[in-house]
Amino acid sequence: MENSECINFIKQAFELKEQGYYKPAIEMLYKALDLENDNIEILYSIGELYFLMNNYERAVQYFEKILLKEPNQENTLRLMVKINERQNNLDRALSFAQNLFDNNKNSKNLQILIKILTKLKLFSEIENYAVSEFFNDDVKIECANALYKSGETQHAKIYLEACNPNDERALLLEGKIKFDENDLEKSQEIFNRISSNTQNPEILNFMGLFALENMKFIDAIKYFSMASNLDSNNAKYFYNLGNAYFYNGWSKEAQNAYAKALYLNPQNPDYRYSLAYLYYDTQKYDKAKKEIDAILDIYPEHNQSIVLNALIHAQDKDLLGAKKILEDNVIMQNNEDIFARISLAKIYKELNMYDKAEKLFEKIIAEKPENLNYLDCLAEIYIDEKNYDKAIDITNKILEINPNYISGYIIGAKASYLKEDYEQTKQYAQNVLSLDINCSEGYYYLALSREKTNDTEEAIECMKRAILYDLNNPKYYAKMSDFYKEQKDYKTALEYISEAESLDDTNQYKFQYSELAKLTRK
Repeated sequence: MENSECINFIKQAFELKEQGYYKPAIEMLYKALDLENDNIEILYSIGELYFLMNNYERAVQYFEKILLKEPNQENTLRLMVKINERQNNLDRALSFAQNLFDNNKNSKNLQILIKILTKLKLFSEIENYAVSEFFNDDVKIECANALYKSGETQHAKIYLEACNPNDERALLLEGKIKFDENDLEKSQEIFNRISSNTQNPEILNFMGLFALENMKFIDAIKYFSMASNLDSNNAKYFYNLGNAYFYNGWSKEAQNAYAKALYLNPQNPDYRYSLAYLYYDTQKYDKAKKEIDAILDIYPEHNQSIVLNALIHAQDKDLLGAKKILEDNVIMQNNEDIFARISLAKIYKELNMYDKAEKLFEKIIAEKPENLNYLDCLAEIYIDEKNYDKAIDITNKILEINPNYISGYIIGAKASYLKEDYEQTKQYAQNVLSLDINCSEGYYYLALSREKTNDTEEAIECMKRAILYDLNNPKYYAKMSDFYKEQKDYKTALEYISEAESLDDTNQYKFQYSELAKLTRK
């Protein structure tokens, strides 16, 4: 009677376990244990459930009871290895792993032992097992992976070379090593070879990284989504998915993916920084500041967070505060980080400290001579200094490197317009539109050049197109207002300047609005 009742409790416990109801399952097993308090199967099942709940202290209590009765109980020894490995009690984990292998010599148990020996960097002992009959391909790959994860890549390569070269696991590790060594072409070749119809999330993650590298953001999103669906507890996959969404301009989706990565790994400062930068990029500065403060409370030397903190100060009009933070970071600490130096140069520019901004950009460009974004920034500084010829020289250099770089033509149009070379302005603007017929800045500078060459009707049509392709840019409405004001159409001019003022959060257009309001009342 008691035995059948005990079996019934155990059966109910297994059913509850299958459904993920671990606590009710344990309660059922306690009832069974009351009936058979020496039953090793029941003790093991209770310990395993506590293990699944990450309650290692309680799990160990039950496993130790088992090992007192049966010191070589294999499943118990395996879980004791895992618990001590997770708690970083590696010497104790080694003791259990050694016992496990000594009492049942097979390749599976040797893999467990090799993994712990690798973590303890006991490489000479690993070599002793290399002549064992159980040191098969499975063990070699486990050994290579364990060495790779421990940072012993050169050791890992030795065992990898001894593996079957067509084994997917060996190819996966070889691809990862090539990726780390920045041999992206060879790495991608390997992953392409093993990625067909794969359900391995790690392979899919690397395929996403290659797509990201090649700016194929939709493909990257597809691969990272598949990886995160297959392994929904891997924070890295959600983080990479967030990056792919961000680069593709899908801010809401990026935010959700970063939040999931943080939920899974809340202590990772890079995940939190990416979320903060997303908030900064979408002008949610209060939220960005909250995340940055959370990082700097724990990691006060986190470079990217220090820089972003300065940029948030700049957005709050505290340019001097931003300057001090960045100078402390870049100059006082001799920080060569490009993001930090670029940010400081931009703050110098905002403060009209052009000499310092120029020197910083020139030094950075000497290191990265073909970076078009940095050349763009230097050209902007020359424009602010009214050194338009130098700005145009930089523009021409940009377009020599990449004749299809739209921003280069826009900078050229801006410098030429301010230099009062309206034919050259028109040429740059037309080049912009030949590359992107929907580019608002191309129509803007084309409109300015038309107006200056007394083609006001065409200027107005071009400015309408600029507005059509960027409805929220106040400078377009303000310039259109100027066009109509020159035509003495004050009513229409007032309508456009009103729109400019409503879109702008400063008082930049207040005087123009007041002046036109007076003219329309006359």
